[in-house]
Amino acid sequence: MNEKIAGIILAGGKSMRFGQPKAFATKDGKAFYQHSMDALTPIVEKMVMVTSPELKHRFQSSETKMTIIQDREEYQGHGPLAGILTAMEQMKAEWYLVIPIDVPFMNQSIFRTLMKHMDQDVDAIIPIAKGKLQPLIAIYRNSVKGLIKYQLDHEHRSLRKLLDKCNVKYVDMEEEQSFININHQADYQKWVKKQEDK
Repeated sequence: MNEKIAGIILAGGKSMRFGQPKAFATKDGKAFYQHSMDALTPIVEKMVMVTSPELKHRFQSSETKMTIIQDREEYQGHGPLAGILTAMEQMKAEWYLVIPIDVPFMNQSIFRTLMKHMDQDVDAIIPIAKGKLQPLIAIYRNSVKGLIKYQLDHEHRSLRKLLDKCNVKYVDMEEEQSFININHQADYQKWVKKQEDK
């Protein structure tokens, strides 16, 4: 574990397509958000989960190293950049490992692979899986904090726009299953049925 590295779990989405808060759907008897915690716990010294005011009371912080907070009031509803900035302001670190709560197949080995690319000249380390950028399962250096704040203050919420202004290391990932995210109830039910049929 490294004190220069902190974890950020993004749990602020409204889960409109899923029909209920995705964080509390389960895989292998554990809530999705707990799988995100498990992917970071062996690596980081501390972590913050950023969620919405209406969901905050539903999370349990069984880990003493995790703090549960909500987006800064002026940035509530402004998407994942707001969550990342709020967490960066909550805890000091040089590097931040970011993960959402709808990737229950994610594991620590993905982050350990990305961490090999941490370098003084890099602001962000972004995996590419299935040909797609994965900026919400990534590593950001504290050097991006000012850029994020500037973007949010000017109503620019795009992660792509942030990456355009940063020194980014893109990492092709061969392992794709970890990046599966559950967006729709149908995806989840299909996965549940597959488990029952095993």
